[in-house]
Amino acid sequence: MIDINNNNKTTMLEKLKLLTYAAFAYLNVDSEPFFILMVLMCIDTLLGAVKAVRLGQKFNFRTMLIGYMMKLCFLIIPLTVALMGKALGYDFHHPVSITLSILSISEMYSILGNIYAAKNKVDIDKLDVVSRLLIALRKMMKRALDVLLDKIIRF
Repeated sequence: MIDINNNNKTTMLEKLKLLTYAAFAYLNVDSEPFFILMVLMCIDTLLGAVKAVRLGQKFNFRTMLIGYMMKLCFLIIPLTVALMGKALGYDFHHPVSITLSILSISEMYSILGNIYAAKNKVDIDKLDVVSRLLIALRKMMKRALDVLLDKIIRF
């Protein structure tokens, strides 16, 4: 018999949620700051749309969706930091927390900028914190690789 309400089957959203929580548990990542960051990203996206309309800029949902999808890609950053820690056998709980904090502060900075710009009908410069974070993480990884390669060479 077919269950129209699909009560006995796990929905795709529930499976994704379960997979996400399992990944967080495995990587020792707190899920609450991660989901708070997601909420901040949603708020920032909506306020960015409000700002664009207030400033008379061309606005369409496709551009907004692409912007939001790019923000979701930023969520991969803390997870890759955690995965790297697992691969190296270290607990990277604190670097992951710091990364999540930087991204959250960046979103709040953007939210405040969008509110200010929409209220005053003036476009303001934004600080690209994510690019700076990516550069800093790449430099950190390069230093770690240099140390490891030096150990191999000396061996």
